[in-house]
Amino acid sequence: MSTTPAVLEDRTPPLVGGRDDRFTRALIAWTGLVTAVLAAASVLLDAPSWLRLVTVLAFVCAGPGAAVTAHVPVGRQSAAWALTNVLSLALWAIGTAVLAWLNRWSPSVLLLVLAAATVASCGWAALRARRVAR
Repeated sequence: MSTTPAVLEDRTPPLVGGRDDRFTRALIAWTGLVTAVLAAASVLLDAPSWLRLVTVLAFVCAGPGAAVTAHVPVGRQSAAWALTNVLSLALWAIGTAVLAWLNRWSPSVLLLVLAAATVASCGWAALRARRVAR
């Protein structure tokens, strides 16, 4: 049995608002932009079903949450990506429930509305990140 104390590594958490945090938020913003544009284009242009499946699934899992998370400072990169995914699924579920309660269910309309909001929010976040980086 050893009586020497265990050596602990210095694991200071990354700074909120630091360089890594800004990079993560910019990356999330670009992810939201790309998934929103690709999903909307594949639906509007009536792309092959496999392509619509991939792009819409990527958007549902990352797009709407990126519109929110790109503006929220989060200390850890893994937490930011997890929050992006959870918020995306939650926003999609809320939109689905609202349209179902209103008897206006249309997944294409929901996708296009969320994609437009995502492009606007993530575009603003990406522009803001570029100005701060200069």
